[in-house]
Amino acid sequence: MELYANQMIVGIRGTGEENMLFRMLGPLEVYGFDGKPVDIPQHKPRVLLSLLLLNSGTWVSIDRISAVLWEEEPPRSSGGNIKTYVSQLRRTLPPNHAEHNRIESRSGAYRINVAPGELDVSVFEKMAHRGREALRDGADEIAVEYFQEALELWRGQPFDELPEDITLAEAVRLEEQHWGVLEDLIDVRLSRGHHDVVLPTLRALTIEYPLRERLWGQLLLALHRSGRRAEALSAYQTVYRLLTNELGVEPGVDLRRLHQQVLGADLDVDQD
Repeated sequence: MELYANQMIVGIRGTGEENMLFRMLGPLEVYGFDGKPVDIPQHKPRVLLSLLLLNSGTWVSIDRISAVLWEEEPPRSSGGNIKTYVSQLRRTLPPNHAEHNRIESRSGAYRINVAPGELDVSVFEKMAHRGREALRDGADEIAVEYFQEALELWRGQPFDELPEDITLAEAVRLEEQHWGVLEDLIDVRLSRGHHDVVLPTLRALTIEYPLRERLWGQLLLALHRSGRRAEALSAYQTVYRLLTNELGVEPGVDLRRLHQQVLGADLDVDQD
């Protein structure tokens, strides 16, 4: 699944994470401490680095590395080739400020050491957490800032260099978090009366991802609060038909309740 509609509702901003050296939320990107890109042109060293980053801080066996680098039978020279790729990466990657090497080795395994803030995956999760803390504290504007910063880190499919079967569990986990941040941001926008801002995004997302009920609820709310009550009711009929025809289920309780509130022009729904 690809979900990169972030910039439909957020602008281009900086994350403020000056030491973010490794970016995996899309094609692999590496940066030096000076902010300049680090070129890793060869395919297998890029795959090896991606695999180590996927498992950052933990040991990855040579057998596991061989299976990923050579999906068919590894050559007899695979162990030597891996040592060569590791040597290349050690020369290329920005050094680790801690006492350990950037890529450590022990008998039969390697691991990469990544400090807090150096990997975009961890920065995304930190920004999402801070945004939700701000929401709990009633600081909506600060929450919006953090949610925007989190979403802007996404450039494409996570761990793009690796085979999908290897990254599936982690990619699904991250994409669900991504959905949560995006939908939380839309909720904040709606609560602040920015219905016209989020409406085009919601129309597009409900077309592309028609089974996500939370999006449909947000669309109903945005339409109703924009003075388009008839369109809101029509949208509910659309999602009702989709769910009953494709899955054989009715919309969930939250969406059904919202539909009833729109039908009755509930004051709570009308309020910004």
